[in-house]
Amino acid sequence: MLEIPALAKILVIFALIVVAAARRIHLGLAAAVGGIALAIWQGMPVSAIALAVAKELTNPDLILLVILLTGIMMFSAAMKKSGAMDAFSNAIAESAPSRRIALAVAPLLIGTLPMPGGAIISAPLVGAMNDDDGRGPETLSAINYWFRHVLELVWPLFPAFILTVGLTNLSVMQLVLLNLYAPFAVFGLGLIFILPKNGKTAATMPASKTAVNTTFRDTAKFGRLVRGIAPLGMILGSYVVLDLIWELVAPGVALDAPTKSLIGRYVPVLCGLLIGSLYLRKNTKGEKIFKHSITASTIELIAVIVGIRLFSALMSAADLAHAASMELANAGIPAIFVIALLPFISGIVTGVGMGYVGLSLPIVLGLLASSDIPFKVGVVIAGAFGYSGMMLSPLHVCMVVTAQHFKTTLPATIRKFALPLGIFLVIAIAYTALLSVVLR
Repeated sequence: MLEIPALAKILVIFALIVVAAARRIHLGLAAAVGGIALAIWQGMPVSAIALAVAKELTNPDLILLVILLTGIMMFSAAMKKSGAMDAFSNAIAESAPSRRIALAVAPLLIGTLPMPGGAIISAPLVGAMNDDDGRGPETLSAINYWFRHVLELVWPLFPAFILTVGLTNLSVMQLVLLNLYAPFAVFGLGLIFILPKNGKTAATMPASKTAVNTTFRDTAKFGRLVRGIAPLGMILGSYVVLDLIWELVAPGVALDAPTKSLIGRYVPVLCGLLIGSLYLRKNTKGEKIFKHSITASTIELIAVIVGIRLFSALMSAADLAHAASMELANAGIPAIFVIALLPFISGIVTGVGMGYVGLSLPIVLGLLASSDIPFKVGVVIAGAFGYSGMMLSPLHVCMVVTAQHFKTTLPATIRKFALPLGIFLVIAIAYTALLSVVLR
């Protein structure tokens, strides 16, 4: 009887999950069912599958991940409900050195708060701040969409980033440093190709510089800036301090390595989130801003996380990724092609960071384990291609709501950022090639 290669099994199930996601079947459900189907196809007994599922559902790492993401979504909802989101965006617009920079920075900073379709929050601000009649609706749509996702690969509050940390067992700081090239590249490419200087902008720059100097001399305006960024600043500042403290004291703590790893990944950011939430509660409308902050979107996100983690756990229990990597090696097919292509396809089809991370990263990690590609290099290249696929996806809610707001089309928006996105991939490839030499 002909033995079906492990790689073929993975690709068939992967394709079915992708098709299911494209048909708007819940991604978490599709991933969980796909994982079970793979395990059965690989010959795992039902009892072993049930044990693997139960083990993952009671995994402290998964439980803490769900708690963290729930807290982040509640905080984002509270920021919007309390009016702190408006104060945040107004402070940004008021303090930017020029309208051009404000147009880029506003969606970037508002995008630090993860919420489904959140680009609709920054879109009105971008429209209001635009001072150039030469920028058409497709350009404004591209500005809002592109700059909102500048921090996608490095921001510790993004669900996709958190899931990447959990799957790779890299620390938050390690993943930030590995991907630190990305925000600089994306921001710079956006300024050059999507939001270039023009004669009108250049002519207004001196007035803008005077305005920004006045802003910082004006105590009232500076106070509004501080109050606007304070809730998010509390979270990030507390997280950084607590993470540094933990790094210093961890070697002397009498705990096993997995427990230390869990504490390092979750406790500092959870404490930072709590401190930021307490500050928000005290300085806005009290605890009522957190009422009804767990929405259907929050529940859906949790379900996606659970389904993806079950898919990953079953892939590991069935040892499929390792078997597929050996088949690639024996066939002479470079694993790097699969490592780049799967996240790219996942990103295009799902349109969300959780999609390209959750569907493709378990396979990528298995391939990396048996290849000569440095682990960190593989994680970086998978992230870059997954991000690029997500940005091109017509299913990406941020692009849909942005195009609707500016009354333009998705193809028109994509045409405005297709070139810088392609250049970003070239930069990512060059960076990972350099990184590969350094890490060998």
